[in-house]
Amino acid sequence: MKQTIILFILVMCLLKVTAQDSKKILFIGNSITYYNNMPQTFEAIANSKGDNTNVTMYAPGGTGFVHHVNDNNVWRKFRDEVWDFVVLQPGSSESVGQSATIAESLVRAQRLKDSIVKYSPCVKILYYEISYGVWGSTAANLQTYNNTMDIIKSNNEILADGTNSYFAPVGEAFRTKWNGDQTDMLWGSTGDIHPNAKGSYIAACVFYSSIFQKASLGTTEISSLSQVDATAIQTLADDTVLNNLSDWRINVFNQFTNFEYNQDSSQISFTNLSLNTDAQEWDFGDGSSSTSSNPTHLYTSLGDFDVTLTTHKGNCSETITKTITVSILGESDYSIIKDWNIYPNPTSNTLHINVTNDNCIFSIFDYTNKLIKKTNNKNIDVSTLTKGIYFIQVNDLKANKKAIRKWIKL
Repeated sequence: MKQTIILFILVMCLLKVTAQDSKKILFIGNSITYYNNMPQTFEAIANSKGDNTNVTMYAPGGTGFVHHVNDNNVWRKFRDEVWDFVVLQPGSSESVGQSATIAESLVRAQRLKDSIVKYSPCVKILYYEISYGVWGSTAANLQTYNNTMDIIKSNNEILADGTNSYFAPVGEAFRTKWNGDQTDMLWGSTGDIHPNAKGSYIAACVFYSSIFQKASLGTTEISSLSQVDATAIQTLADDTVLNNLSDWRINVFNQFTNFEYNQDSSQISFTNLSLNTDAQEWDFGDGSSSTSSNPTHLYTSLGDFDVTLTTHKGNCSETITKTITVSILGESDYSIIKDWNIYPNPTSNTLHINVTNDNCIFSIFDYTNKLIKKTNNKNIDVSTLTKGIYFIQVNDLKANKKAIRKWIKL
C-alpha cells in the first residue's frame, strides 16, 4: 500500500512538471482554422521538435470577430487557462474588409485582447493571416489574388500595430508558393477559400516558426504529405517567417528571450538577444549568477552546465536554458586574482606559485578535472605526478574568488 501511494505521488509530480513545462496555446477561428486538423498538426510539429505544446481550439464554422465578441463560449475559453499564446483568426470576409471595415475589426480585436490579457496577463497574441483562395490560373486571376492578399496583409498589419501584437504570415507563404507554381493547388478547389492538406500543413509550419521562432525543418510530423512535399513546405514556411520577422511584427511589441554565446575553452562570452525586456538574470549552472546584460563567465571545472537566462518585462518573466559543455579549462587569470604567476612551466619537480595574497588555497586538477592535490603551500611538490597537462586553481578565501591556469608536468 505504501509503495502504491509513493508511486502515485511520483506520477502526479511528473504530470505536474509536464503540465507546467507545456506551452498552452488557444486557437480562436472558424473552418479555415479547423480544416484538416491544422492546430493538432501544429501541436504535433512542436512536440516533435521538443517544444512541449498543448493546443485548444474553438472554431465554429462561418464565424469571425463579430461573432466571437458576443460568444460566451469564447469568454469561457479565455478564463479556462492561463494561456501562453492565443491565435485569433479574423473571418474570411473580415480579413478583406468586406463584412466589416478594418476599423470595426480593430475595435473587436482590442476587446478580445483586453479580455484575454485580463486572465492571462503575460500572454502573447497573434493573428492568423489567411489566404483567401484563387479563381483560376490566368494572369488576371493571379493579379486578383495578389491584390486581395495585399489587402489581407495590410489589414493584419493594422490589427497587429493597433493592438501591439503580431501575426503569422500564413497567407504570405501561400502567396509565395502559388506565384511560383500555379499547378500546385493549395485549396480544396478553385473558388474555395478552405485549405487542402498542403495548405493546412503550410499553416501549421508557419505557426510553429511564428510562435517558437525556430525552424520547422526536420520535424517528423508530415501529416498526410510525402516527405518531399513536407520538406519543401517546411523550408517555405521557415524562410517566410524567420527571414522577415519585423514584417510580421514579431518581436516588435512582444517580450522575446534568447541568447547566444562564444566559447574560448572555459571562458564563455554571452550575448543577450532578448527584446522588449526591463531586466535580466543569468544562472550559469555552477552556482554563479549575473545581472549584466552581456556577461562573460569563467568556468573552473569541466562538465555540462545548464545556463538559464531569465528576462523580466513588468510582472512577466521568461526563461530560456541552453547546455554548455566545458571540455577543457582555459589558461586565464581573467582579472579575478591579480598579480599571480606560476613557474617554472613546464616543470618536473616543484611548481612555485607567486601570489601576493596569503589567504589562498591551491588545487591541482588533471585533464579530466580530477582533483589531485590541495594545499596552501606556494611551493608544491609535483615530482610524483605522471607527465601531462594539469591545471592549478587559486582560490582567494578572503575575496571568495578563483582563477585558473594550465601547466605541464615533464
